[in-house]
Amino acid sequence: MKLTIESLVEEARLFCDMENLEKHPQLTGISDGKAIGTYIEQEFKDYLSERYSFNQGSCAHGIDFPDEDINTDIKVTSSKKPQNSCPFTDIRQKIYGLGYNILLFVYDSNIEDYTDLKFESCTFIKASETGDYNLTRNLIKMVENKWDADRITEYLIECKMPGNYNSLNELAHEIIENPPRQGYLTISNALQWRLKYSHVNKKKEEEMKSNSKKEYGDYQTPQYFANKVVKYVKEKLEYEPDLIIEPTCGVGNFIKACRKYYSATRIVGIDINEEYLNEIGATNNLQLYHGNIFDLDFNRIKIDDDTKYLIIGNPPWVTNTRLSKYESDNIPEKNNYKHLEYFDAITGESNFDISEHIILSLIDDFNKSNAAIVFLCKYSVACNIFKHLAQNKIRLANVQIIKFDSMKVFKADTTSCILIMEFNDDGRLVNKCNVSNMDNPKENYTIGVIDDKFYSNTDNMVDIDGICSFEWRQGIKHDCVKVMELKKVGDKYENKKDERVYLEENLLYPLLKSSNLKKPIVTDSNYSILLTQHRLKEDTSYIKDEYPLTWKYLDENRELFANRKSSIYRRCPEFSIFGIGKYAFRPYKVAISGFYKKGLFSLVYNDEKSMMLDDTCYYISFDDYDSAYITMLILNSNLVQNFLKSIVVIDSKRPYTKKVLKRIDIIKTLKKITINDLIATEKDLKLDGYITRDKFEKYYSLYG
Repeated sequence: MKLTIESLVEEARLFCDMENLEKHPQLTGISDGKAIGTYIEQEFKDYLSERYSFNQGSCAHGIDFPDEDINTDIKVTSSKKPQNSCPFTDIRQKIYGLGYNILLFVYDSNIEDYTDLKFESCTFIKASETGDYNLTRNLIKMVENKWDADRITEYLIECKMPGNYNSLNELAHEIIENPPRQGYLTISNALQWRLKYSHVNKKKEEEMKSNSKKEYGDYQTPQYFANKVVKYVKEKLEYEPDLIIEPTCGVGNFIKACRKYYSATRIVGIDINEEYLNEIGATNNLQLYHGNIFDLDFNRIKIDDDTKYLIIGNPPWVTNTRLSKYESDNIPEKNNYKHLEYFDAITGESNFDISEHIILSLIDDFNKSNAAIVFLCKYSVACNIFKHLAQNKIRLANVQIIKFDSMKVFKADTTSCILIMEFNDDGRLVNKCNVSNMDNPKENYTIGVIDDKFYSNTDNMVDIDGICSFEWRQGIKHDCVKVMELKKVGDKYENKKDERVYLEENLLYPLLKSSNLKKPIVTDSNYSILLTQHRLKEDTSYIKDEYPLTWKYLDENRELFANRKSSIYRRCPEFSIFGIGKYAFRPYKVAISGFYKKGLFSLVYNDEKSMMLDDTCYYISFDDYDSAYITMLILNSNLVQNFLKSIVVIDSKRPYTKKVLKRIDIIKTLKKITINDLIATEKDLKLDGYITRDKFEKYYSLYG
């Protein structure tokens, strides 16, 4: 899974809770703050690497998480001695911030033995909030009080800000046009900084209010946007309901919008948070229900078959997996409602957005009524809903998806939309849905379900859809990265716990992760993976006799294996892994990351041992180089890449899945692709010329 800002912050807090329960023998005799900070940073990165793929920063990158969509540096400090590093290079940063986020870990320094290390807090400070606390607070007030540029310039001079009058006056004009956000650092004019804990605690209190809502995936719709949506329903759809239902009403912004545009219509609001309902307050034509939507019987609310319903709102933007981490009861009863195969159902495929479950439930309740369902949701959820409607032959009078800028509306970095569905007697079977964008009129295309297969853009369909003649596999799953992934250091191997051990090399193989698949050919790896099995459910007791050092190492880490949460390991031999078989040991593989938006296929191999991939990757394997190389070119060709663009929902958490890749029909592709296409692909990938007509014809005879 690709790391995001949201998951980084959430995992940081979970990490602190877990580490507070652990002993830290690595800190025996250590009291140096820098050494403790380095230890905490590495522990957290190792913890993350068990669950996510991400680029790790270095001195060259300057920050710990340099990816543009994360852009975050870790800082560790004690509660007694504030951080005093000097990351600022420009006086403007004192006003507008560093340009990157800070994830601050604060540990308790009032202990003698740091093997009992305890975290006092973990705070995420946005890039825009890394300015100086007092300076930004005062400048914000000045702008609010309509100070002109000259007065602000005089203030900056009084603060002894470096620069001459003209440069500070220019800065003052910028401050008026673009006021800063409230900063939380204390920065000297020498551009050294530290954190005043009173400032951070204020921020932490604000975050705690926000975090208490995360259990419910609580991202309230701004009033102006709720008004915009309801106005569209009334004026563009010309929809006039007899009863409006807001099934996750929150603070009531959609209810207020409905009162504005449908002042005489009865409204029912439902929410699990009783405080919200108390704030809204029931009136004559507004009825409020306190309860969990997953337990609600809508027959209590429905009137009769002639009633025209509008179900509108913004259900929780959170997955069942994330709610489970909060041990939340705000989650539907588990069932395999997508009818997944066993292996997929007990691994990542079973994760789903709660909003998707809510919308599907409401479709079940209202698709036989005269009803319109209008919801804000992630675009990937809307696509899943449409697939459900088409594949289950549910009749609709109207269905459309309207994208909007979720960063502007919710400060959420995800593609979002308004999903509109109308059900009535004029309903018909649908297999296509128009997608537009309220912020970009030029964006307009159609998604569809044809022959029971989903297309993310039917306007650019390429006819190579079918069944792949190669078997796509997912990489190795072990859920024990601290033990199973190692780096060679001298004649020893170093694990993610910074332990160095002697191991027999027979069970160690080079390993690649998603972040390594950024070139068309990859032959090197910095890490090795310990393979305890060569086939699924193989008895692992052989290791004890044949590889005693490896067995001793595994046995010493037995508890970590026992604590693996996935049910996939139940009733399996000890130290079991998955995604293993003869196919994993074939010398050449063509692999792709499941997480990245660009569908680059890489040829991976190693001259000494078979290259392994982790479970964030998918691959097909070969016994000869030419077959693998030509397959890599075919998959990276414009023909296949355009096909993938027509079937992949790029905004999904895992755009490329086994189900998607299996649709690339190599036989159909070979009938359409030419040697010149492959030569052009070689050039696009900046590879030396290797493909020839003879090689291509031989490949065609084998696989065409």
